Amino acid sequence: MNRYHFLVLGSEARQLYLAELLRRNGHEVMTAEEYQPGYHDAVLLPIPQTAKYLKENVSKLQKGQIIYGCNFPEEQVEECDKRGIHFIDYMKVEGVASRNAIATAEGAIAEALQEGCVSIHDSHSLVIGYGRCGEVLAEKLVSLKAHVTVLDRKSEKRSRARAYGCQTVGFERAGSIIPDCDFVFNTVPAPVLTHELLQRVKKDVVIIDIASRPGGTDFEFCQKNAINAKLCLGLPGKYAPKSAAKILMEVIIKSIKCCHKYKITQIR
Repeated sequence: MNRYHFLVLGSEARQLYLAELLRRNGHEVMTAEEYQPGYHDAVLLPIPQTAKYLKENVSKLQKGQIIYGCNFPEEQVEECDKRGIHFIDYMKVEGVASRNAIATAEGAIAEALQEGCVSIHDSHSLVIGYGRCGEVLAEKLVSLKAHVTVLDRKSEKRSRARAYGCQTVGFERAGSIIPDCDFVFNTVPAPVLTHELLQRVKKDVVIIDIASRPGGTDFEFCQKNAINAKLCLGLPGKYAPKSAAKILMEVIIKSIKCCHKYKITQIR
């Protein structure tokens, strides 16, 4: 088996589990908070902080390296492409995002329970966006006997949500639904929870925003008005780090088996 050198950046539990899995597979692994001198065949950036770590270390990356992460900033990717540096976005690999959505949904519910004052059972829960994460989240809330309403612009997605036992509304009716909600889960990476909607929420509502940074909630308005709203990123790494690491490990193993394609340098 070919042995490679991996630099694993970040201290979240998912990264540490990933480093251990790589070692068990016979690879050389260095873990650190900052880029370390020397040549590394691949650099693994933490998923929720990919953009931050890439920006801080882009000048140190070397030709032939593969950088693993998620949602890479286009400007820096273009710069690195010219230097012969390659990127693998975990979430663009088939099957990863859907499996990651399960842990994300479970983590979102855990965050809601920690922040809230009522149980999920018999609660009124609003899920904004019925994409991959929204669908799994709504399904899990229904299984916990919550009264679930899905808010989505597309009629076909609302139809699918109704088939799974959810009530549905379009954005034009959001204002009539949100005053009754105990929990609001946002999955849409756009400004959807505006101050016009937020001024209608319950005093003790809990808003869990799992959309990519900066989320879809007017957090400034929430802070000024004592509304409990939280941007929750990297939930799989927080609540299911071992399972999440195994998913990422599969991506890495497949990519190094195609080392001729990605031009990873074999350690002699």
